[in-house]
Amino acid sequence: MTGKEILFALINFAVLVAGIWLFGRKKIAEILRSHRDRVETDLQDAARSHEDAQRLDEDLAQIRRAAAEREEALLAESRSKAETNSAAALARRTAEAEAVMAVVQDGEEQLRRDMQHRFADEAVAAVAEETAALLREERYAPARAALQDRCLAEIAGLLAATPNDLLRMEQQGKLEMTVTGAAPLTDEELRALESAARERIVSPAGLGDLPVICLDEPDEAVIGGIRLRLGDTVYDGTLSHRLEQLQIRGENGTGTVADVISAIRRRLRPESSAVDVYQVGRVIRLSDGICRVSGLSDVMAGEMLTLPGGLRGMVMDLERDNVGVVLLGDYTAVQEGDAVRRTRRIIDVPVGEALIGRVVDALGRPLDGKGAIHAKERRAVESPAPGVPDRQSVNRPLQTGLKAIDALVPIGRGQRELIIGDRQTGKTAIALDTIINQKDQDVLCIYVAIGQKESTVASVVQQLRQHGAMEYTTVVCASASEPAPMLYIAPYAGAAIGEHFMYQGRDVLIVYDDLSKQAAAYREISLLLQRPPGREAYPGDVFYLHSRLLERAARLSDRCGGGSMTALPIIETQAGDISAYIPTNVISITDGQIFLETGLFHAGVRPAINVGLSVSRVGGAAQIGAMKQVAGRLRMDLAQYRELASFAQFGSDLDKATQAALRRGERMTELLKQEQYAPMAAADQVIVLFAAGEGYADDVPVDRMARFESELLAYVHENLPGIFDTIAGGKKIPEEGLAQLRRTIENFQKTF
Repeated sequence: MTGKEILFALINFAVLVAGIWLFGRKKIAEILRSHRDRVETDLQDAARSHEDAQRLDEDLAQIRRAAAEREEALLAESRSKAETNSAAALARRTAEAEAVMAVVQDGEEQLRRDMQHRFADEAVAAVAEETAALLREERYAPARAALQDRCLAEIAGLLAATPNDLLRMEQQGKLEMTVTGAAPLTDEELRALESAARERIVSPAGLGDLPVICLDEPDEAVIGGIRLRLGDTVYDGTLSHRLEQLQIRGENGTGTVADVISAIRRRLRPESSAVDVYQVGRVIRLSDGICRVSGLSDVMAGEMLTLPGGLRGMVMDLERDNVGVVLLGDYTAVQEGDAVRRTRRIIDVPVGEALIGRVVDALGRPLDGKGAIHAKERRAVESPAPGVPDRQSVNRPLQTGLKAIDALVPIGRGQRELIIGDRQTGKTAIALDTIINQKDQDVLCIYVAIGQKESTVASVVQQLRQHGAMEYTTVVCASASEPAPMLYIAPYAGAAIGEHFMYQGRDVLIVYDDLSKQAAAYREISLLLQRPPGREAYPGDVFYLHSRLLERAARLSDRCGGGSMTALPIIETQAGDISAYIPTNVISITDGQIFLETGLFHAGVRPAINVGLSVSRVGGAAQIGAMKQVAGRLRMDLAQYRELASFAQFGSDLDKATQAALRRGERMTELLKQEQYAPMAAADQVIVLFAAGEGYADDVPVDRMARFESELLAYVHENLPGIFDTIAGGKKIPEEGLAQLRRTIENFQKTF
């Protein structure tokens, strides 16, 4: 750049600065003033903020001081309350501990008293052994000899022959007797017995000069007295036999000290012979809880027999030369050749008030560890069902507490209603809810567990106890670990226990859970007894097995006391096949069935009742009047809903009527769902079903139906309590009451 160009540039710069100064100084001054004002304002704000911060610090310090004072006051108050509560809690715990200790001490004292007054099995056995050893001593030899003479004289006067003995004598051409004593008999004593036999048996039978043979088989084990065997009949007056009977009477620790002492004195006094006459047989074959016994030609079908070790047996087959016996218990100790003794008593179980609240086996023996059952009466496990003149129609409801059942398939007292469905569909749950709902209803309950695991039965008993139902319930248990004969007779034992109360004019509910396992057990017994199988390998009389059991459920006429026994048999199906052999048998015997469907159960509908296949042949006769009013349309609405629901899934365009029916059916299905162990009073069921049936729940979301039900019941209980008394009375709700109920539900709708 040249010097001239530099000069011109400086001149231009000077001109520009002069122009800016002349024309922009005012603006620059304004900018400077504005900046100064902002700075002053910021300084003032900062001063004020500093003052506010100082005041805030002072306020915070004051708040901290107040909080500290409050904290100290609260701590002091807490310490005082804690000390007071600790003292009260300590006093309460001390009182509870003292109460518990008092109960424990009372229990110990009661147990000590019981032990002082009661013999155990081992104690009775020890008494019998010591007594036997004592009686064998030489000083009692004269008394034993005198007892033997008296036994001979008494047996000679008791000799008699059964028809089978006479037939055997004709076939063998002789009369043979076996005599057993502690010492050999003299020839004179043997001739006296032979003469008595000829006089009392041979001559009356017209057998002429039939030879009489008396075999003498001494045995020191009899201790004293005489035992004579003629055919199957035994005339036993030995001391060993009396001690055996003493030990049997002491089973289960039922004999008190006074009883045992009295029995010893009565049975063992020297001047008493007390010859016992009974029949014995011998085990000739044994397999899987079934044995064949020779002899016992006069035994009765269904008679109870005794085997070694206290084992019981029941006669099931009467063959020409032997009898088939089912063994009721652990048969592992039984061997071929063991003696089997008649009791001359058809198999029976103890009955009466002593069994209420107890858990027993199929023979009525306790399983709950609560001691012996002191029942005053016994009843045969099988007895004839009441005849038609002794019955009356079923017209009194037995409330189950389940809305789906009480409304759709009502059960009456004296009815037989089958519960049927696949495994794990809630069959037992329905039965247990029904038992729980009988509390304060004056209905005694019997639950018969057939072929279930013992843990399952224990769980059932625990649930019943938790809900206070064991106070009026008896549980008969024949678990899966027991032999088939116990499963076979368990339902009959339960029916016998219930019949005792029914004939006393009381109402009884009995649950058979389940009869499928009883049928399988009977099939096993029949096949082992070599009976010919029929359809599906079941014996031909399996229908009679269940019919003679379920026909015992009835409502008796007023002339017979007016009692009732309601039966709820349970049958397990395979894949929902209710047309199988056993289900069709029981369906034809009962007065209706409650069919539980697996699909509904898995869909969350519980109880999973199939409305179309479930039916009660008693119907409205077993419902209270108010339930008839509200439940009349329920079955039809639900059946229509199921059909429409299956049809609607194939199309999307539905008319308003179809949509309304689907909406109501969906809500009714949701409303019928019910939790287990939560039965509902009949009056509450009526209110809920009335509200749903009248359409008051049509606009309620499905997931809020449970809340709608609970809040509606609470509202009606509070605002219209009188209607519950009307419903509980069993009569229909009058029109005025229905109008009041509608207004109450409408008012509730406004607040829901």
